[in-house]
Parts: sequence; structure tokens; C-alpha cells
Amino acid sequence: MPETTTLCGLRRELTKDLFEELAALQCTTEEILGYIGTTEKKLESWCRKTYRRPLEVMIPMIRKDGLIAIRRASFDQLKKSATIISQQYNRFVPQACADPREETENAIRLLTAAVTPSPEAMRELYGEGEEE
Repeated sequence: MPETTTLCGLRRELTKDLFEELAALQCTTEEILGYIGTTEKKLESWCRKTYRRPLEVMIPMIRKDGLIAIRRASFDQLKKSATIISQQYNRFVPQACADPREETENAIRLLTAAVTPSPEAMRELYGEGEEE
């Protein structure tokens, strides 16, 4: 691993830890540039020295750490709150208790209704029939 490098910006210094923290917080490249006070060219160069990879590869990779941290925090909250557990259960597992036979029968009813219009619908479509 290369030695730790610091990028000196107009506002503050960028270290590897700070860069990873900002990216994990879902900061965009532009936000990081503004926070440090540097140019994209300098940040790109620093990223290649530090990670041996381009900036456009590292930012999305490190941002995944933040998404995982958000998910971990959500699971921690789930352990503490029955209300949140219920909400998440209903959100992610709504079909767990559903009877598949009931869904199939409902789909058949809807299809039958669509291909067999009511007498009122037939009159609307074709009008009153003429008698001979």
C-alpha cells in the first residue's frame, strides 16, 4: 500500500480517512471539491496516488460503504422498535401471507369480466338492437 498522502486544499487538507468518510456520506465529487477547496484535476491525481485507481472508480466504490452503513443502522433500529419491524415487514414481505389460490381466482374473475361484458356495456357499445 502506498504511503499516506495528504491533499492540501484552500479550505482544509484531504486525507484518505476524510475522503472515505465524505464518499460514504454520499457526497458527490463536486461537494468534496468544494469542501476541500481543490480542483478535480488535483483530486484525480491524489486519488491515483492513494488508491492506484481513478476517481470515477473509487467514488462509487466507497459510496457503497455508506449505503451499507445506512442499512446496518436500519437493522439496528429494527431490533429496538416493534412498529418499525411491522412497517418493514409489510413493505418487504406483503405477499408472505397471501393465498396464491385466491390471487389466481381473482385474476380469472377479472379476465372473465373483461371478455364477457354486461348487457349494459353491450348496449353502450352497440346501441339498442333493431327488431324486424
